[in-house]
Amino acid sequence: MTRTHWMAFRLYRPALACLLLAFVSTWGHAAHSDPWSDVLRWMPYALSAVAMLLAAVASLRLMRWETRGALICNCGGLLGAERKGPLGRYRKCVACGRNHALRE
Repeated sequence: MTRTHWMAFRLYRPALACLLLAFVSTWGHAAHSDPWSDVLRWMPYALSAVAMLLAAVASLRLMRWETRGALICNCGGLLGAERKGPLGRYRKCVACGRNHALRE
């Protein structure tokens, strides 16, 4: 796999995990008449909706990267959100994993 494929996989990983959790939550439904049974019955639908939202955000980030509307690393990868570290603020590249320090 190329670096671009890994970057796309890393961006879509939360959506895939949420879909997997929605799939697993369909097996755990018990036919009890307790108050939690109604909540557990709607859990797969809620998790699927969250997964679609996460996939839409990842798709928008990839679209902005493709049109060069986002911050880009020297390797050509998409830079992530701003983080605070012990040495100051930085952004992490989604493709190569390199940290890029931000100017104060």
